Amino acid sequence: MRTSYRLVLIIGSLVMLALAMFFLSLLMGRDPVGLTEVITGGEEMNLYRLIGFGLFVLLFLLLFLTGLSGETSPRTVIHETEMGEVRIAFSAVESLALRAIDKIRGVKEATVSVEAESDGLRFAVEIVSSPDLNLPQLTSEIRSKLADYIHETVGIPVTGSTVTVTRVTTESRARVE
Repeated sequence: MRTSYRLVLIIGSLVMLALAMFFLSLLMGRDPVGLTEVITGGEEMNLYRLIGFGLFVLLFLLLFLTGLSGETSPRTVIHETEMGEVRIAFSAVESLALRAIDKIRGVKEATVSVEAESDGLRFAVEIVSSPDLNLPQLTSEIRSKLADYIHETVGIPVTGSTVTVTRVTTESRARVE
């Protein structure tokens, strides 16, 4: 949670606590701050009441929205095994797919997105390839190696993959080994 939201949460809760204590004391027949004349004042006090009401409603909305906004958990793939279920983040599966694709000769850059289906995973791969390659053979190799690697590593079958060649370039990619 960001610091500004936490600050709003603290200030809003303190204001709500003070207002609750004030109205509790009014219910008990006491006026601890002497604000009964301000609250029950004449027509000239309507503007102040409206400003106070607007401020209180604004603080309430900020406090309510801050309470609702929590940290979202990463999207995960759930794989059932005989020992129980295994949850794997989509980002981890995408990283594994990139690792499998980077090992293929002729692929200079790649981006991967994954979607989970009821019977397995579906990948969308975009690549930048080297020139003078047989592109249908390259995309077929990417599909098969990706499916094999993901099934071996994660244990979930790959139901399909779409490989899109976005660019063919002659620039060499620096490899660090």
